[in-house]
Amino acid sequence: MSEFVSVEDINARLAVPVGPEQHDRVRVLISDAVELLRLEFSRVGRDFDNEVEFTDWVGPTARRVVRDMVSAAVIIGGNVGARQVSSTTGPMADSITYADVSSVSFAGIKLLDSHREALGLPIDATPRGWFPRPACWPEWRW
Repeated sequence: MSEFVSVEDINARLAVPVGPEQHDRVRVLISDAVELLRLEFSRVGRDFDNEVEFTDWVGPTARRVVRDMVSAAVIIGGNVGARQVSSTTGPMADSITYADVSSVSFAGIKLLDSHREALGLPIDATPRGWFPRPACWPEWRW
């Protein structure tokens, strides 16, 4: 797999593209994201590279997830965990509040539950679905 997601893929989707000085960081974040996906697939007994190649929906979904993970890390960057950022210089004031501060970690990328769900990975260990009530013992009936 030569290049799963490119820096140009990320830049094309950002409102303010990163400059050439940030391209190396973006490449590292892409590599980290793909490595994390391989790890998470492996943890549940699945082969990431095989599924990307032979399952129609896994490749496009994984590329979307990687773009989302990397874009969040690039946009939030050093402001991870910030709920509000304010700047006042003379008569000018700027203020930013992040609505979703849990989408990145201090290390850069984070695989969210919504990403796991899109990739068909388990989110938690609780059963999902509807199960009938177990049969009662005859002596418990009234």
